[in-house]
Amino acid sequence: MCESVCGKDAVEMELQQSGFFRPKVKTVNAVGEKIIAKICPGVNVINDIPFEKKESIWGKIDGLYSAYSNDTEVRTKGSSGGIVSAVAISLLENKKVDAILQVGGDHTDYERNALRISKSRADVLNCASSRYAPALIFDKIFEILEANTDSYAFIGKPCDISALKNFLNVYPEYKNRFKLTVSIMCAGMPSFVGTRAVIDGFKAEYPVKNLVYRGNGWPGFFSFIDRLGGEYRKSYNDSWGKVLNRHLNFRCKVCPDGIGLQADLAVGDAWETKDGYPDFTEKEGHSLVISRTGQGSRVLQDMLAAGEMSSAVLDPAKIALMQPYQFDRRRKVAARLIAFALVKRKILNYQGVYIWYNLTKVGPLALLKEFYGTFKRLV
Repeated sequence: MCESVCGKDAVEMELQQSGFFRPKVKTVNAVGEKIIAKICPGVNVINDIPFEKKESIWGKIDGLYSAYSNDTEVRTKGSSGGIVSAVAISLLENKKVDAILQVGGDHTDYERNALRISKSRADVLNCASSRYAPALIFDKIFEILEANTDSYAFIGKPCDISALKNFLNVYPEYKNRFKLTVSIMCAGMPSFVGTRAVIDGFKAEYPVKNLVYRGNGWPGFFSFIDRLGGEYRKSYNDSWGKVLNRHLNFRCKVCPDGIGLQADLAVGDAWETKDGYPDFTEKEGHSLVISRTGQGSRVLQDMLAAGEMSSAVLDPAKIALMQPYQFDRRRKVAARLIAFALVKRKILNYQGVYIWYNLTKVGPLALLKEFYGTFKRLV
């Protein structure tokens, strides 16, 4: 967004040694910076899908399902039950949108994740499965929107949805172009340093190709082919659980929304549980699907009627078992924000997400631990 709004002659996104893209400021664009201050999702998360206190953890729920695509290829290539890809394909094939805006990678260079314009089933499947690494998403958003008058569905992380909605509030002339938003539930974005750490653990030879973080099963394997043609893979628990999640962006540590509170549809893993914890044993995938709006629910009902997906209605109480990390973060994140405010002298503009109310449901020792950990890190 910084590059798009300010212009590349003033600000250019740069991949730094940290493994994250950061804006490199060349010249100050005062007008652009005022706009960025309004739309940056790092600073502004302003929920526009209201919900009540009884929904304070999971947000507005118009429908809640465990679901999967009835198309075997879609289900297998996706990170869980293939629902995100299935929704995208259904929207295209039924001509409900002209194109899908979603993140895709480059099979020859894992650092080239960027926003893709998908107009076919093949395009969508090329973007299927998770990417636990940074991506350039909005650096060409004006070029995309001004090239034609196409209508879109947008797929992204919760912060991407916030960015898009903040952007559309400043540039309302583009609002009617976006017919549906789909959020992928997110536990945080690791840097490319994390990706390299997994690769280096194998002592593989660079460059590598065909790198996949997940997919081709549930939860699927981190896999790639190195320069010598060696094929490597590591389980989800060993790649994400032991390496990648140690390299998260700090913004993710104070995130008020990893569950897509602002999207028409939010999709994650409907993990089966074992001994009270998610079970990562390989099996056929199931997606946790939350419909938050009437538009989202209509899309799902049309897909069910067409036989494009199968689903079972879930009790909201089960979400905490399937997504314990998200449950814990939604309850405690405000304690981290207090530490952030004290050290950085900055109040983040998070509205309508009930993080302060959720704080009242947590014991003082747990809150103190969250506060102290963030305070120590920042100092």
